Amino acid sequence: PAPVATAPTPAAGGDVARLKGVGPKLVALLADLGVTSVAQIAAWDDAEIDRIDAQLGRFSGRIRRDAWVEQARLIVGGDTTAYESRFGKG
Repeated sequence: PAPVATAPTPAAGGDVARLKGVGPKLVALLADLGVTSVAQIAAWDDAEIDRIDAQLGRFSGRIRRDAWVEQARLIVGGDTTAYESRFGKG
């Protein structure tokens, strides 16, 4: 069998798989769109959310429904208590 590729070490801000509701397929799709860090998502405004959402195909609507930007801002800000109270433990 082919060797299993290991995930790259996340850059500062963590990787997008840390967000609730973002699994391997979305991680790959987001990477194809140039989105590879939680810090990038934390900086999104409505226009950027709409731009990315329009390219998510069957995952369209997930950014707002799963509150990715709010999750990302809490993670980047290091507010684990607020994150866990709102979204549960990782």
